[in-house]
Amino acid sequence: MAARAAWAALAIAAAAAIAGGFAGQVPGPAGGPVVRLSYRALQPGEPILVSLRSDGSVRSGSVAFMGRRTDLAPGPRKGSFLAFVGIDVQAKAGPAVLVVKLVRPDGPVETVRKDLLIVDKAFPSTKLTLAQKFVTPPASVQARIKREGEIVALAMSVITPAWLGDGPFVAPNEAASWSNFGQRRLNNNVLQSLHTGLDLRVPFGEPIKAANAGRVVLAADLYMGGMTVIIDHGLGVFSSYGHMSKLLVKRGESVKKGQTVGLCGSTGRSTGPHLHWSVRVLDARVDPEAMLHLPL
Repeated sequence: MAARAAWAALAIAAAAAIAGGFAGQVPGPAGGPVVRLSYRALQPGEPILVSLRSDGSVRSGSVAFMGRRTDLAPGPRKGSFLAFVGIDVQAKAGPAVLVVKLVRPDGPVETVRKDLLIVDKAFPSTKLTLAQKFVTPPASVQARIKREGEIVALAMSVITPAWLGDGPFVAPNEAASWSNFGQRRLNNNVLQSLHTGLDLRVPFGEPIKAANAGRVVLAADLYMGGMTVIIDHGLGVFSSYGHMSKLLVKRGESVKKGQTVGLCGSTGRSTGPHLHWSVRVLDARVDPEAMLHLPL
C-alpha cells in the first residue's frame, strides 16, 4: 500500500532565520532547536507531521497552518515535541503559510514562517448502486442521521493535548485497498458524496485492528456508517473504522496499536463486506494511507 514518503526540514537559527530543503534533514545551528516537516506530498488530503528537536532552549511552541492552530506537545523521545496539521481533501491549490512559534524559558517568543505551495490533485470518480433508503433516507430516519452526525462531530471535537500513539501508524488489516480516497461518487446516478476514507478489501468476519494506540471515543451502530469505532490518538488525530459486523471495544476504553476493535462486515450504507478507514487531523480529512509514512 505504501509509496515512499517525501521529507522536508526547516532549521531554526537563533534569529529565526530558516534554511529549508527536501529529501533529508537540513542541519541546524550547533546546539539550536530544529523543526522538521514530514509529509508524503503537499496536496489535498495529506497530513503533515511537525516535529521539534530541542536542546532545552524551548519551553513550549505552537503551529498555525491553513486556518488551524495547534500546540506542540512532548514527543516519545527526550527533548522532542510534535504536532500534526493536515491539508483537507477539498483544499484549494495555491500558496499556504506554516507558522511556528517557540517560547523560550526566559519568555521571548520566536516566530518562524515557511511558505509552502499546495499542488492540485485529481481524485477518481465512480458510480454506485445503493438501496434507495441510503440515497434518499426516509423521513423517519432523517432525525437519527442528523443526531448521529452531531454525535460523531462532538466525539472528534475534544482535542487531547498529549500524544497517545505508540510509534508509526499501521494498517488495520493487510488487505489491499481500492485506492479510493477522495473519490467523487454518483449514487444511483446522483452526484451525492465525497469519499473521505479509504476502503480496504477485507473479507467478512476478519479482524479490524487499531492503527495506533489511543482511546475509543465512539463505538456505535450508525445508520450510514454501520458499526463504527472512532479512536482518539491525541493532538487532534482521530481514526475511524466503519461498516463492521461486530464491535469488540467500548467508548472510553484505551486500546493498543494492533488491538482488534471489531470484525469486518457490511453494515450501514455499504455494497458488500469491506472496511471503511478514515482519518482526521484536527478538522482536515486526510488519506489514511499517508499516515503510514509519518516517521513517528
